[in-house]
Amino acid sequence: MSRSNQKITCWHCGALYQRAILEPGEIARCPRCDTVLEAYGAFTPSAWLAIMIGAAIFLLIANAFPIMTLNVQGITQSASFFDTIKMTWEAGYQEVAVMSFLVGFMLPVCHLMLLIWVFGALSFDRKPLFFESCLRWIDRLTPWCMVPVFLVGVLVSIVKLVGLASVTPGMGLFSTAFCVVLLTAISRLNSRKIRFMAHDLGLPVRDMPVLKAPSPLLINRTWALIAAAVLLYFPANLLPIMKVTTLGSPVAHTIMEGVIELWQLGSWDIALVVFIASVIVPTFKLIALSWLVYMTHTRSSSMLKKRTHLYEAVEFIGQWSMLDIFVVILMTALAHFGSVFSIEPGIGAACFGAVVVLTMFAAMGFDPRLSWRLAGHRRHLLRSHSDHTHT
Repeated sequence: MSRSNQKITCWHCGALYQRAILEPGEIARCPRCDTVLEAYGAFTPSAWLAIMIGAAIFLLIANAFPIMTLNVQGITQSASFFDTIKMTWEAGYQEVAVMSFLVGFMLPVCHLMLLIWVFGALSFDRKPLFFESCLRWIDRLTPWCMVPVFLVGVLVSIVKLVGLASVTPGMGLFSTAFCVVLLTAISRLNSRKIRFMAHDLGLPVRDMPVLKAPSPLLINRTWALIAAAVLLYFPANLLPIMKVTTLGSPVAHTIMEGVIELWQLGSWDIALVVFIASVIVPTFKLIALSWLVYMTHTRSSSMLKKRTHLYEAVEFIGQWSMLDIFVVILMTALAHFGSVFSIEPGIGAACFGAVVVLTMFAAMGFDPRLSWRLAGHRRHLLRSHSDHTHT
């Protein structure tokens, strides 16, 4: 099928368009809600494959070598990502260890392997086996790949520990940084973009399916997830997220106490990052999602376009709330010097991790098309998305 006969469904408002031919530097937007439907792609499948292989190599190196080494009174302690998972497990917080392992390593590896499988075939002008299944899983895994968040967690940990010990960055840290650059580029890929690439190569793949109308039952499910997240949000902030023991004297720290400590150390910029990621972002997500669901439930037609943009923002920032969890497991593994100095996770870490997961499920489970549908925009708009914008 030629490009001009292909259809694109806007996944934020449900409008249906004919796919347009884009020139270099152009993007196609939905005229109804301003969602970017497609951007001109300059990279070939072979170029994408090279980036993916590079990211996979750096990811393996990053997890095989120590992230950093600490020295306290002649005692040396180094840790890789797997060491942080092991120490968190042994400290009795298996749920935090499992969640960190999944989003920091296992799911990114699965995501990369699926992409390499698909683009390995596309690079030779072949349709990959299990193409449709691979596309579905690529979209499902993308939000849960949090290596960039882990890197920021490493930087925050360095700032927190530099006043307590001698810190030496390891090969794992530099490999993680290179990996993050490549993964950030790869994060632009989704099932729609990959399907269009396959179409443009002339491969026999199905057109982008017309999305089914969202069910109003999504409202009740999203309310339930938000309510559960709110219930856990209070203990996540009031209970200690970690316990620091110095010369046998334990001191518990909540999230806000950790922010205040960073500020007092003179790292106001890092303190601001942690405060935004661990306090502002979760609060904003809960309030924004509650408002979006309420406006949808009341069938309001007010500010539909702005509500769509707000939903995009909630989706984008969702994973950054994991920052404090990564900081805790890193410091647990690195600051392990017996009675001299040690750090352990607190019950607040488990509660906070649950809040992150629940709000992400709530955001991914809510369909913004339902807002448009219940407000009366039931018909698809069948026309060419000719609104092109130069980037």
